[in-house]
Amino acid sequence: MCSRHAPARAGRNGALPSAAQPDGPEIQAAESEGPAPQAEAPRGPGSPGPEASRAYPNPAKPRTRRGQLRLAGLVHPFSWGARAAVLDTPALERQLAQPFGIASISARLPAHAAAHQLSLDWLGPHCIAAWVGTPVDIWAAAQAPPTLLLPQGGRVEWERDGCFTPLPPGWLLMLNRGGYRLRCGNGSLVAIALASLRLEVQVLNLAALADPVEDWSQLVRWPLLCGPAGTPPAGALAAAMASWLNLFERVHGVDPRLVLALQLDLLLERLLATLLVAASAGLEGLQLAEAGGAMAPHDQLFEALLARIRSNLAEPIDLNRLESWAQRSRRELQVVFRDRLGCTPMQWLRRERLQLARRRLEHPQPADTVATIASASGYTNAARFSADFRREFDLAPSQLLRRASQRSRP
Repeated sequence: MCSRHAPARAGRNGALPSAAQPDGPEIQAAESEGPAPQAEAPRGPGSPGPEASRAYPNPAKPRTRRGQLRLAGLVHPFSWGARAAVLDTPALERQLAQPFGIASISARLPAHAAAHQLSLDWLGPHCIAAWVGTPVDIWAAAQAPPTLLLPQGGRVEWERDGCFTPLPPGWLLMLNRGGYRLRCGNGSLVAIALASLRLEVQVLNLAALADPVEDWSQLVRWPLLCGPAGTPPAGALAAAMASWLNLFERVHGVDPRLVLALQLDLLLERLLATLLVAASAGLEGLQLAEAGGAMAPHDQLFEALLARIRSNLAEPIDLNRLESWAQRSRRELQVVFRDRLGCTPMQWLRRERLQLARRRLEHPQPADTVATIASASGYTNAARFSADFRREFDLAPSQLLRRASQRSRP
């Protein structure tokens, strides 16, 4: 239808050293010779596992300086992705900020559990990014360029007007304006930041053969959503885009210089222009989405549960209370949290409390102490709070409070 035992330190460019890859995702060595090492079985989003410090065991370490990130069977979308450095989340944000207008990327796993592999290539004036990584929330600035999203695996969701629309592999979403948000689980995604002037020229040239486009700004006002589940015309256009991506990978793998020599940038622009003009003409199976897809009842219940937890972080919360709030069994809660957030309910609750505590520590009131902030964040034991906080942020809460207090002094 056209609808993540000490944390590793990042290097200067944000890449994690190969001798200390992040806990959680499995690293498969890219051996130059000899048999490949026996890797651990991948831990999928629904696989059971102990909580607390044992929730993210050390993965198999690569024997070479270059390893391929593997997340429950997900790998980098392109064949040369195994050569890309493994990044932490801040480095991922820095690399995507300028070409894609990304304002913020927030890891949904502890900092020491997050890992990403990213390749950036320029396709003429367009920037193409291929990513595989652990769960993140991505916010684009209002001035972000037109962006084409091609999910390759895992969970990728697009938020619009408070609703989340799943983007399965094989679908495409063209976001013509910034200010959007993506919510990703363990996922794999190709994104292309487009030069709007080049695309506009192709649209106007194509539209001149049919019905004239009176106003380009109106044509690109709404996002374009298209998937292979639509009717044959829309399915054919989505399949053409998938074929273009496969061709780009193969040609780039032979020699990146051939990409422009074969004018793959022009082919991309013409394909997207066809999609836009066809959608504006009402081709069946294509839509200019004036609003995000409706959130399914299951998603509505889950989002309501998360909102209720966030509103009661200072209160005692255990699995029995969550079962009562959600009207779901403990097993169902475990499955949906691992599927949607990559963790158990209690791990997510602990991280939310620690994030709340960090905000309070960064902006303290005059009478605030570590103990009072811990209590206001739902912790009944200050020592346990300090240990969890140091493990999560590699920083003692007393240090953060002291720095913030010093800054606020006149």
